[in-house]
Amino acid sequence: MLVSPGKSSRLQEMRNRALAANAPAAPAQPQKQSQESDKGLSPELALARRLIDQRLAEILASLPAGKQLSLFKIRFGVEFDQIKNLPIKRVAAMLQIRHPELNNPRGDMKQTIELTYNGQRI
Repeated sequence: MLVSPGKSSRLQEMRNRALAANAPAAPAQPQKQSQESDKGLSPELALARRLIDQRLAEILASLPAGKQLSLFKIRFGVEFDQIKNLPIKRVAAMLQIRHPELNNPRGDMKQTIELTYNGQRI
């Protein structure tokens, strides 16, 4: 350190700003609202939604705080808000979600992966 921290309020303020800018962003907590809205859905769709939400939270937590949405669009080629309008099968491939139910669908899951995040057919 070239300058002693001493009593300089300006140096203290600059140090605090630098530490805040370099601090890693806290990982986003899963949304309780989405878990509550999953209650009326089929178990397969609820599972797919939870996996997508979890992966999106992981991705956003790994990106810098002020640039998350723009870097997400650059990295994945789609707006963050539009990802929920794509078929679950495409979203799982795009976000590289590795789960046996999505990778090797059986039964009702085969129909579910053709739906969007909100359960709509395309």
